[in-house]
Amino acid sequence: MIVGYRSTIITLSHPKLGNGKTISSNAIFQRSCRVRCSHSTTSSMDGFEDARDRIRENFGKLELSPSSYDTAWVAMVPSKHSLNEPCFPQCLDWIIENQREDGSWGLNPSHPLLLKDSLSSTLACLLALTKWRVGEEQIKRGVGFIETYGWAVDNKDQISPLGFEVIFSSMIKSAEKLDLNLPLNLHLVNLVKCKRDSTIKRNVEYMGEEVGELCDWKEMIKLHQRQNGSLFDSPATTAAALIYHQHDKKCYEYLNSILKQPKNWVPTMYPTKIHSLLCLVDTLQNLGVHRHFESEIKKALDEIYRLWQQKNEGIFSNVTHCAMAFRLLRMSYYDVSSDELAEFVDEEHFFTTSGKYTSHVEILELHKASQLAIDHEKDDILDKINNWTRTFMEQKLLNNGFIDRMSKKEVELALRKFYTTSHLAENRRYIKSYEENNFKILKAAYRSPNINNKGLLAFSIHDFELCQAQRREELQQLKRWFEDYRLDQLGLAERYIHASYLFGVTVIPEPELSDARLMYAKYVMLLTIVDDHFESFASKDECLNIIELVERWDDYASVGYKSEKVKVFFSVFYKSIEELATIAEIKQGRSVKNHLINLWLELMKLMLMERVEWCSGKTIPSIEEYLYVTSITFCAKLIPLSTQYFLGIKISKDLLESDEICGLWNCSGRVMRILNDLQDSKREQKEVSINLVTLLMKSMSEEEAIMKIKEILEMNRRELLKMVLVQKKGSQLPQLCKDIFWRTSKWAHFTYSQTDGYRIAEEMKNHIDEVFYKPLNH
Repeated sequence: MIVGYRSTIITLSHPKLGNGKTISSNAIFQRSCRVRCSHSTTSSMDGFEDARDRIRENFGKLELSPSSYDTAWVAMVPSKHSLNEPCFPQCLDWIIENQREDGSWGLNPSHPLLLKDSLSSTLACLLALTKWRVGEEQIKRGVGFIETYGWAVDNKDQISPLGFEVIFSSMIKSAEKLDLNLPLNLHLVNLVKCKRDSTIKRNVEYMGEEVGELCDWKEMIKLHQRQNGSLFDSPATTAAALIYHQHDKKCYEYLNSILKQPKNWVPTMYPTKIHSLLCLVDTLQNLGVHRHFESEIKKALDEIYRLWQQKNEGIFSNVTHCAMAFRLLRMSYYDVSSDELAEFVDEEHFFTTSGKYTSHVEILELHKASQLAIDHEKDDILDKINNWTRTFMEQKLLNNGFIDRMSKKEVELALRKFYTTSHLAENRRYIKSYEENNFKILKAAYRSPNINNKGLLAFSIHDFELCQAQRREELQQLKRWFEDYRLDQLGLAERYIHASYLFGVTVIPEPELSDARLMYAKYVMLLTIVDDHFESFASKDECLNIIELVERWDDYASVGYKSEKVKVFFSVFYKSIEELATIAEIKQGRSVKNHLINLWLELMKLMLMERVEWCSGKTIPSIEEYLYVTSITFCAKLIPLSTQYFLGIKISKDLLESDEICGLWNCSGRVMRILNDLQDSKREQKEVSINLVTLLMKSMSEEEAIMKIKEILEMNRRELLKMVLVQKKGSQLPQLCKDIFWRTSKWAHFTYSQTDGYRIAEEMKNHIDEVFYKPLNH
């Protein structure tokens, strides 16, 4: 039965739910839009649509912000015709024109934690100006900045660009050769040089510009030059190849391809198309607004998938791109193999042969990708990656290692496993932490203007508030239904309205699916009442009476009632199912009432069998029988199957009885049942109750039983994810219909992610506040 689940929501209540009036559920979202938009002209639906159109245009704007550091290195490339003239004088002009007021160069606007980035970029620009003997005033101001902020070179609170120790120390040497006097503390300089020596032994290639003549550039180009002519898609490293090895046509062509845009600066990475598309899709999903851009996202992912199939080096030569592409494609139902991640299986091999300095973003993205295993036997690649990336991040988090303050929360979230989190809460968290001036960092800090901008943030906030307003209206409608049907007479407390609706809105968040969401919440409440009656409130004879009334639905009056309790219960149950069956008939264009009733009838009979046969000790079920029956009594079949009729998709009874649907509810039911049993095993052992743990303990120890159950749980979780994500040949089941089962099991994972009952209740209360009531600016 569902007692285990109910124990996690029984303490939930909320004082803000007041009286509401019933309105057409199909109009709720439109009405909430009108309510919100009436407050100001800027919140009008026209403005909302305009903002959406502007965001759509971002899919065609795939640029990164200018990199002062990389532009300086390109500016230092000598002309092919004369070593005394710059090959790209426009970059020198850009440096002169873009010095900041404090004398520095770097990301604009900057950030308090980017002093090391500013020092690195400023020193690179000073080297370029000094080399070509221009910008005397700019050099003077830049040296002043280094003198003022040189203390940050070894400051652990500051975010370090990749390879900062190597980069900065080497540029100090270059400054000495150019007779550029830097007012830096000698102790700090020596400290950085020591760190440089230890770092450079591990990673030379990616920071080739900082080892200069020490690098075998001919061999470097032979091993690492991309098809586009670059080294690592890095303008700075490619420019260094031309400075120290001046005879490579492809390197020149690469830099020229960037500067002919037209522009007189370069980004820290180029080309940017793959990176920008992946980040934009990921950001829209994290903000919870991806449904507004389905066609644009599909087009973008189709392009990424095409490149994936072609084994494009823009994806496969970049760890972050490869891991992100795998994750986004797999979660969007594309057929991608984990074999493509095989080279990242071994931690030592990863760090020694990656050919470049490793960032925490690469490891974070690998870990996210590794959580998408869908086959217990074939996805051992992902398991191995998951093991070492998890251990690595946990250790670095513990030691406050390479993870900066801005990355800490993202790492903590990734370590929680994506299927134990609530997307609604995470969308809110992401919006609140989203900054229009947010940045990422490689050898230089950068921004993506198509991702980090005021328009996208304002749009996301407005969309969240519209959805929040709709949820509050639906709660009012649900409360009216609760009062009209007098569910309190059946022992159901009003606090269950929030808990049931939270379940529904998590599984069916789409604003346009109001009827399905409300039906889901009503079914959860009805199921709670049925469970109470069949577990303890009603006698065996009363339960049999209820079953007979349901069996003779159209002629129930001739059956009679064993008690007033049964009469009150069946009156409410009958009216509720008739109401919902009418809505379903309208949506399906045919009557589905008999199927809805039969699903309830099956559940009731099995609930009674559990009580009479199992709990009394008359019969001890096998493991398979236990999992099959309890999956049904845990609502894994009843609610998801009934929901299919309310999704606005015409679906046949044969399809709902197909092997594919059976596999989906069976797997999701096992997952939910096992999660419940693992949490409640201690309590139920004391109560001498049937539980998967107690069944297995008849042939093994408790520790062995729990280990075995966790294996069964993981196997079924992966199998469920596989059935949802992998497109089965000949399947006629719409994707949304499959998603309902995964979302239902994901909610169970979230519910049972805490082992302490009080903490669960507190987290749920906070969740209700955040999803329904608390404004984003709170």
